[in-house]
Amino acid sequence: MIRHIKYSILACALFLASCSTGYHSPKISKEADFAIGDYSTFGFQPKMADGDSLPEPFLKNIALIKKAIADNLVSKGLQESQDPALIINLSALMEDKVQTRQTDFRTDGLPRYTGQRRYSWKSEEVPVGKYKAGTLFLGISDTRQDKLVWRGAIDNILPAKEAKIQARLVKAVDDLLNKLK
Repeated sequence: MIRHIKYSILACALFLASCSTGYHSPKISKEADFAIGDYSTFGFQPKMADGDSLPEPFLKNIALIKKAIADNLVSKGLQESQDPALIINLSALMEDKVQTRQTDFRTDGLPRYTGQRRYSWKSEEVPVGKYKAGTLFLGISDTRQDKLVWRGAIDNILPAKEAKIQARLVKAVDDLLNKLK
């Protein structure tokens, strides 16, 4: 019984800790023999999606993410190169989402109809807000072996203000890449 209580407390603590940052990093996978110290250069995937269908804020955020990745890797001793040993591949998904709540007669008022017809009250979902959610997938490939050696992802709810988006993206990328050993 005490063991179950300990596990419950641990699960609650982990849940609360994961809620505090505004994003979470799903499981990161890497090759067993991969170590960032074995490499000296990196570069970004040369061809990204382009065209008039990409909005300007999205392209700005991708440029910000690339700069945050480059700064982090330079701090680890790597240099950006045209002929890199590691290729960084980015993929991003942005979605507009709607936050809803379930109606309840206790909080939304009792039915007040008193006529002869039958009245039925049904619980339904009511929209209460809109927000943007995004996922950034980051893959690192070894160009010598031509295989994926490390990958991770960040799920994030993006704030409405652009200054806060930039700060959160930089922090999330740094937290993700700090797991790169």
